[in-house]
Amino acid sequence: MNILFLSPEIPFPPDGGHHLRTLNILKILAQKHEIYLIAFAQNRSEFEYVAEMEKYCKQVHLFPVAKTGFNVQFILLALRNLFSRTPVIAQRYFLKSACQKIKEIQQSRSIDLVHIDMLALGLYQSCFSESPVLLTDHNVESLRLYRWMKVHRNLPFKAYLWCQYQKMRLFEKHICSTVTHCTVVSHHDLILLGNLCEKGHFSVIPNGVDTEYFYPMEAPSVPLKMVWVGGMRSPYNADAVDYFLTTIWPIIREEVPTASIDFIGAAPTDRLQKCAAQDRRLNVLGFLPDIRPLVQQAGVFIAPIRSGSGTKLKVLNAMAQAKAVVATACAAEGIEAQDGKHLFIAQDHRHFADLVIRLLRHPQIAEQVGRDARRLIEETYSWQVIARDLDVLYESFRQRRIPIDPVVKNSADPATAVFRRRHAGHSPLENSIHP
Repeated sequence: MNILFLSPEIPFPPDGGHHLRTLNILKILAQKHEIYLIAFAQNRSEFEYVAEMEKYCKQVHLFPVAKTGFNVQFILLALRNLFSRTPVIAQRYFLKSACQKIKEIQQSRSIDLVHIDMLALGLYQSCFSESPVLLTDHNVESLRLYRWMKVHRNLPFKAYLWCQYQKMRLFEKHICSTVTHCTVVSHHDLILLGNLCEKGHFSVIPNGVDTEYFYPMEAPSVPLKMVWVGGMRSPYNADAVDYFLTTIWPIIREEVPTASIDFIGAAPTDRLQKCAAQDRRLNVLGFLPDIRPLVQQAGVFIAPIRSGSGTKLKVLNAMAQAKAVVATACAAEGIEAQDGKHLFIAQDHRHFADLVIRLLRHPQIAEQVGRDARRLIEETYSWQVIARDLDVLYESFRQRRIPIDPVVKNSADPATAVFRRRHAGHSPLENSIHP
């Protein structure tokens, strides 16, 4: 099949959750299909990776977009967005030059399927011909914005996030209802989006792990060592680290004075750098090309994430290395794991600290949980299994026999119920959305 694949970023290097999923799927799918990749770049340095992606794709076209954050280009975009019904992230990605390239590819090649690898690229539906469109929802984007708004302390920015949440909720409903088919990364997200977008058609294609790369190494754990993995340019990761430092670490430090933790990830927060300067037990290591040896040394992998949505690949990777993971409900969301058997889910900061302390003091429990976690990953979350399922879905488009996973209505899951109540009673988005 000839597949036109739209990605919000060039998925290289594989240094984050979205990159990992997209790159692994493209590698395997390219063995059977011709991939025409349209992607976007915030920095000129990203154009260096075009040659890497040409190993797997027939064509690669990369387009520059405005950087996020406090810069003139993005601030002007955000100001213009005040008068638009479209979320700023979707408006940011919509470029006439990219739309023109999409049309050129469709005119010169017989495209069997368009794969949109992020909701924010949904505006490009106006550029497609008659090809069926498959959308991958890596997250429930409106829920992610809502959670971020709830934990943010800056009131003007909180108000801005609230406006973006309202726009995203309507945009998400419209796009998921108008594409041919959507894939989500978990049954949890299937319930949320299925109830929000009742006209949409969904299948679950979970996130995965390269089980040959992430595996239990022959390296003994360092006593009383924890590890965090995640670049802190992401606001969700930055919030998780600061939350750990302010509410969880003081309890652990008091109960286990010799405990220590490695923080792996680019752009450490100001709070982390300040705390590390005053406490030698906090080791700030920055970005590392290979995180596996240090993860293997740790007795406990922490994931104190409070905002965001979707399945966290960092958690799956740690489980693949047979590490005991202590996570919030948000960090464990969508993973088909049993609490207390495959990982530990904390209800609040005190519970989180108590779980970590227990595992540090009883490493044999951590080792058993790690073994069970690895077994779960091998059986459920291997990229080979996941790419195979996606390939079956691709073939179903060719045969026009698309499988649909049933959506469980009125789920008893409390997070789902809260989210559904938030969305109840809102009017649908108008048929046309203009960037």
